[in-house]
Amino acid sequence: MVTTITLNPMLDKTIYVDRLERGTIHRALKMEMVAGGKGINVSRQLKRLGINTIATGFLGGEVGSIVLRLLTEESMEHDFVRTQAATREGLTYLEPDGAWTAMFEPPLRVEQSSAHELSRKIGELASKSTWIVCGGSSPGDEADEIFYEAIVLAHRNGISSVLDSYGRAFELGLKAKPTMVKPNKREFEMTFHQSLTTESDHVRAVQFLLEQGAQYSILTNGGHMFYAGIQGHFWKVTPPPTKAVNPTGSGDALVAGILYGFHQGWKFERCLAFGAAAGAANARVWEVANTNLQEILSLESSVKIQRVSVKK
Repeated sequence: MVTTITLNPMLDKTIYVDRLERGTIHRALKMEMVAGGKGINVSRQLKRLGINTIATGFLGGEVGSIVLRLLTEESMEHDFVRTQAATREGLTYLEPDGAWTAMFEPPLRVEQSSAHELSRKIGELASKSTWIVCGGSSPGDEADEIFYEAIVLAHRNGISSVLDSYGRAFELGLKAKPTMVKPNKREFEMTFHQSLTTESDHVRAVQFLLEQGAQYSILTNGGHMFYAGIQGHFWKVTPPPTKAVNPTGSGDALVAGILYGFHQGWKFERCLAFGAAAGAANARVWEVANTNLQEILSLESSVKIQRVSVKK
């Protein structure tokens, strides 16, 4: 079983409008809602691929109750800690030509007692899991250490872990030496105050993450070419060309695809290709992290993977 942790989930609403204009009233054509957040997205895609998974994290207030209902309607196994801090909402205004405008509410900081409760829950789930996935941002200082604690718990239980975050929560989590790390370029640059421009910059960034103790390092860049590595081996990965309808969750689909590959016993290079195909398949449709195996396999052969080296 794969346990995913989302510290800062979101009720993701899509509002369909004829045309978005500033300074006026809009009458929506329709509205759709889905539970959002990196870890939740990974669980959704894993479930679609037939991998047992459970989602945990923080949920609070009426919005949190809606997220729980939506997860139950998806038949997604979940075990969240309820907090006094209300779960945030995200609004995406979608126009008929495919143009979209998104706005996410800021998170509310959770209570320290809730952070302790989640850590205890992760400890219980770790004993039943094969992987722990730490995904997304932290809602505040009280929760920043949870990814670190989760990765330590993974080590204690002899299981693997993924860290896909940024900022202080990522820096702390990295100190616990996760099995795999997957920030995107923007998140890496923001966290470590670096600018990545050349291929050598990207490969050195991948190497830096490996030097912190990760076994697998992946540095994505939206739907563009990205870089990955294990100790002594580095790859440049070019995803299949695709017209992006909704790139939201493509990085999460990539993580789920790689974990699916590991569950099949594939080598890392094959896992990378399948993960890149999963990310591309996700971007082709509006629905997030919910593509099937055949859709992903149909794109896998279009992924290009090249070996690269670290230049001194």
